[in-house]
Amino acid sequence: MFSHAGSPTNRTYALKPIPAMLAGRAMQSLRESGYTLAAALGEVIDNSLEANANQIKVDLREVQSGKRKAIDRIVVADDGDGMTDDILHHYLQLGFSTRYMSETSIGKFGVGAKLAALNFGTRIDVWTKTRLGDAVRHVWFDLEEALDAEREGLDVTIMPPDDQPLPGDLVPLFPQKSGTLVAWSNIDRLADGSGPHTPGNLRQEIEKELSRIFREFLYGGIELRVNDRPLLPHDPTFVRERTWADKVLAEEHGRLATGRTDAPEHFAPTRIYFDGKVRVDGHDVGLVVTLAPREVVRRRGLGGDELARKLRVPDNQGQISFMRRGREISYTNVPRMFPQGVDDPDRFIGIEVHFSPDLDRMMGVRNVKRGAEPSDDFRSALRERLAQFIPEARLEIQTIWGEADRRGGTAAGEHDDINQAVAQVNATLPKTRVAPPTDDSDEISVDELLELLASDTGRNTEEEKRDYVEKAKSLPVLIESVDMPGTGLFDITHTHERSLIRLNTRHRFYRQMYQPLRALSKGEPASVKDGTAAARRAVEAMTLLIVAYARAESMCDDPNGTYGDLRQWWGSFTDKFLAKIKDVID
Repeated sequence: MFSHAGSPTNRTYALKPIPAMLAGRAMQSLRESGYTLAAALGEVIDNSLEANANQIKVDLREVQSGKRKAIDRIVVADDGDGMTDDILHHYLQLGFSTRYMSETSIGKFGVGAKLAALNFGTRIDVWTKTRLGDAVRHVWFDLEEALDAEREGLDVTIMPPDDQPLPGDLVPLFPQKSGTLVAWSNIDRLADGSGPHTPGNLRQEIEKELSRIFREFLYGGIELRVNDRPLLPHDPTFVRERTWADKVLAEEHGRLATGRTDAPEHFAPTRIYFDGKVRVDGHDVGLVVTLAPREVVRRRGLGGDELARKLRVPDNQGQISFMRRGREISYTNVPRMFPQGVDDPDRFIGIEVHFSPDLDRMMGVRNVKRGAEPSDDFRSALRERLAQFIPEARLEIQTIWGEADRRGGTAAGEHDDINQAVAQVNATLPKTRVAPPTDDSDEISVDELLELLASDTGRNTEEEKRDYVEKAKSLPVLIESVDMPGTGLFDITHTHERSLIRLNTRHRFYRQMYQPLRALSKGEPASVKDGTAAARRAVEAMTLLIVAYARAESMCDDPNGTYGDLRQWWGSFTDKFLAKIKDVID
């Protein structure tokens, strides 16, 4: 016995020693471990891989539950080495692992597969066969029976292996020579069969997650099936070949090419910014930073369309994949890791961190291989590297989008209604005071300026440029949305008779305010759904636009003297335009 201070006492009591843990109740509590179904299955698949399995099958068995179908049994079968009776007997024992605390294997703590099973059902059955044995051996654990035994004052135990045969419907899943089959039953956490728990939704979710978590093994040739459907590796970095993305992009290429079959076998990253080692506290940690293929980046505004969702691009925004011995243990947004925060285009940037189990402490690996909390030293080292590569990737994304805009004239003509309305109102407004060019001036001509603007808006043929210049000459103010490098919101070129305005489509103001509002004004369904959010952002953006202008003035020694007239004219023209121009946008 011990005193409150923790030292033994000489006092005796009529009490007997008690178990340090009520096993049944503890396991009941541990059911709330927070596993997703994919993460739970991953724990069993880890064991299969450690047992040298080449083929792993996941099977979700359905049952009619009222008017719905629901999952009532979950099975994982592999063709690995199987287990001897001694190992099989301990397989369901919490804390047991043949690789306990190993720094050379996937498994380590001896709790994952057991907690994962109990997270969804209350009974686990395991059948196994080794190459040297003819018999299929079986063990089981039933949480409800364990709780009943505990209430009766009995110990919670696991019976030795027996010869209970496989249920007939599971026989086709069991391997011919050696392997293991794990079955979870009495599934009560998915029994409603509704919403995300419908069998179809569950299958789709685990296919998506498992194909990413085990992408390195799938790429290496391990076969993983879900309800007999083989999984292709899903690689957010697009470095690996024969992936889900390659399949989707090849199909899209065939659709756009109207039947042509010359699609590449692999759609490689646009650029690999880094693929090497980062030195942290004397240890090497692998880092890969890539930009998605051009076929994925495509054009501005398509990062959430049907193709992007098929490719799981939106899921990747701001995510970092942590790979432990080739197995992903975390796919998450690490706070304050992206320069200036995470932005929409960052969904096209793939980031992968590789480390070995001996660095578990530095990487903050949890006992169920779900999630990582890297040390401050590693965060600093990673942040320093990403501060170099992410701005490069962001710039390249904008370059790709700019090229696409110019080729397709994506934003060309979106201000035509306003341009025409301003021209009509201009007759009654004060006239420009810009001096005309002198005879010996080397300034570029108005026609040349308009031709350049025509090219910037995607008008490439001589005929298109000629038509554009002729129409533009009648406009006193001409605004066009164009792709421009840098952080400027707009650029203005003044001539004697007109002002040419380039609104920068790369600018955050255009992307986060103007573009969503423009789509909303067109009544595009996806945009209408997000109308409230777009309106809120518009109010923020317009307010910040004025604040930003005030800050820009403050960069001058005498802002009042320099910009006082400008403010007055700006306010006056704004008032008159708003009074005279309304409802001109189709």
